[in-house]
Amino acid sequence: MAGLRIGWVGTGVMGRSMAEHLIRAGYSLSVYNRTPAKADSLTSQGAKFASIKEIAETCQVVFTMVGYPRDVEEVILSQGGLLESLQPGSLLVDHTSSSPGLAIRIAEAARAKNIEVVDAPVSGGDVGAREGKLAIMCGGSADGFSRAREIMKTYGANIEHMGAPGAGQHTKLTNQIILTGNMIGMVEGLVYAYKAGLDLNQMITLISAGAAGSASLRVLGPRIVRGDLEPGFYIEHFVKDLGMALEESKRLELCLPGLSMVNQFYLSLVANGESRKGTQALIHVLERLNNIQVSPRS
Repeated sequence: MAGLRIGWVGTGVMGRSMAEHLIRAGYSLSVYNRTPAKADSLTSQGAKFASIKEIAETCQVVFTMVGYPRDVEEVILSQGGLLESLQPGSLLVDHTSSSPGLAIRIAEAARAKNIEVVDAPVSGGDVGAREGKLAIMCGGSADGFSRAREIMKTYGANIEHMGAPGAGQHTKLTNQIILTGNMIGMVEGLVYAYKAGLDLNQMITLISAGAAGSASLRVLGPRIVRGDLEPGFYIEHFVKDLGMALEESKRLELCLPGLSMVNQFYLSLVANGESRKGTQALIHVLERLNNIQVSPRS
């Protein structure tokens, strides 16, 4: 830890909490965000705000946690991006949920400069980030993973090396495909329980301890019941992930009808101006279909 300067690019809902764990662990941290004010809570704790170029030139390890594959490409591969100024022997870890193909391109470009890259998307939402209990799925070399893992332990509870570059992103898309099934099952169950006259909070507490229990029901179910649709994970980012999952499924010649259906439901939320709400706003689709209101409106 002594003498190791870490760079962090992207201090949004999850990235900010993850970076805070590094500060608490005693790491020297430089941070960058396109909206500087979103890094204020980190600089107030001792982090230094710096440009992407400064971070690349002064940090031995750099983490990125941005929104979309186009943002990853801009921050890492474009002129003025991280790879332009990172020193040989550096480590670059991308926590963004992004394209497996892009992760492979980044790894190939980095290899030519003797820079290790790990694609390491995460799962666990805002709660997992705050509590340091994220699941982190990694692709890249064994050496790069080993170096990254020691640092990621500060905010990750389950960290696995899944294989070559791109394997972390494939694992995250698998996670999102499974999550779509959990989400639609959860909101349909709430709609049924509401219509049947059950106490929703009592039902959630009881069922969460049984075979139907899931993080979606345990964490997001109570938020829906109290009308809290603030994002732990934005709908617009989930739609991005589902779109990539559908693209990869087509490439792999897979038919995944559940994924396709739930993707359409989330697209309807975007069409209704709800892209910046949390994924639990899926309840609104079922409410509109059934002409009922389960989640209170503020």
